Amino acid sequence: MIHIVVTMIVKPGRLPDFLAECEKLRPLVLAEPGCIEYVYTRDIASPLGIQEPLHANRISLIEKWDSLAALQVHMEQAHMKEFGPRIQAMRESVTARVTEPAF
Repeated sequence: MIHIVVTMIVKPGRLPDFLAECEKLRPLVLAEPGCIEYVYTRDIASPLGIQEPLHANRISLIEKWDSLAALQVHMEQAHMKEFGPRIQAMRESVTARVTEPAF
């Protein structure tokens, strides 16, 4: 199993448009073979004490795939190739981490 954590900072004033694009994409990705989870999240306050400062325009995408092969196929899908250019101008930054269970 593979986990991906994508962290995006959306440009001021663009969050509604950005989320609308993500909402259109999500069911297409969830229908792909090997996709277990594909959830967009936003910052909330918590009592953890170790949390980064809240950022109103930070969106995290939590993905779970059954294999790296499924993730590779996902990245080649037409809807993914169309999605990237549509949201590129809406983001200030994007980072991603691909992980696997440690045990």
